[in-house]
Amino acid sequence: MLNETEFSQEFAKRLIQEVEGLKIYSINGLEIQTEFENSNEYRHFLYNCYAEYIREPEDIEEILKKYLKTSDSLYRSNEVLSLDNILPVIKDKRFIQSIIDINPDFEKNHTYEKYNDELFIFYVEDTETNINYLTQEDFEKLNIEQNDLRKIAIKNLSESIEIEKHGEDGYYVLLADGNYESSLILLDIWYKENFEVEGEIVIGIPARDLIFITGTNDIEHIEKLNKTISEINETGDHLVSTKLFEYRNEKFETL
Repeated sequence: MLNETEFSQEFAKRLIQEVEGLKIYSINGLEIQTEFENSNEYRHFLYNCYAEYIREPEDIEEILKKYLKTSDSLYRSNEVLSLDNILPVIKDKRFIQSIIDINPDFEKNHTYEKYNDELFIFYVEDTETNINYLTQEDFEKLNIEQNDLRKIAIKNLSESIEIEKHGEDGYYVLLADGNYESSLILLDIWYKENFEVEGEIVIGIPARDLIFITGTNDIEHIEKLNKTISEINETGDHLVSTKLFEYRNEKFETL
């Protein structure tokens, strides 16, 4: 098993082979800073990548190839943004704070908005090879209002994924494409006709690919959901939130 630094060194070695002219500026645990075209502002955070490796070390080649493919596109020349490719991504306060600790300019450089007291909506351009977070510079190039950006992103989401509901007896899970399950909180689907639960609709979104549903009056399933969220936040990757959220007034609020 590779430790964090060894894993980052292996990733960096392969990244240099993929990107001509790239140099490694520094490696600190699971964080790699590179130098490219006279700039050392490029950073790679391998926390999710390493978490996948820890769970399935035998799949290291597949895991590295997947993340290298994503990282490689960071150094390509910028193409014109397409509104059709913009989708919403849900993150929590932990995510923002963890990035600010590393990059103090993150808040002013990225495009996002508050959803509730715990969650935030980020916007990404989802292409065939990568998912790129929109910066303020990207947003200005689009020449649209923030409210329009949200409407477009939600419309794109609803038209680009198929949702599957699994479960019974007041406890359900929604599956989509593995990247945007947590973003489903933004869609107009949260009706009792769709989810037969005891009380009001309650959800847990421990990771980006998981969204669980039960009811406020279903104590047994609430306890089950809390336990599941706790376990996933200890061992999972692409984490979203440790909280439960209740649907009220056409929006999810922290329970």
